[in-house]
Amino acid sequence: MLTAESVYQIAKELSDKEMGKLHKMLTTDVQLYQSLKKVKKKPSISISRIEIRRRLLTQVFHVDLDKDIRE
Repeated sequence: MLTAESVYQIAKELSDKEMGKLHKMLTTDVQLYQSLKKVKKKPSISISRIEIRRRLLTQVFHVDLDKDIRE
């Protein structure tokens, strides 16, 4: 990895044409990286508080909620 000082020294040695070409290449790489980085988010599924409570009782605490309904 190059330090900022070494990049500056290299840049001082380049001609204007070479600097333009380097800038274009870096810009293309950054844009490509940013486009790959953006991941499409899946739509979130909203669950009601009642459903969360029901799942918690049945799956974590193993409460049989249907038993009360059957009686």
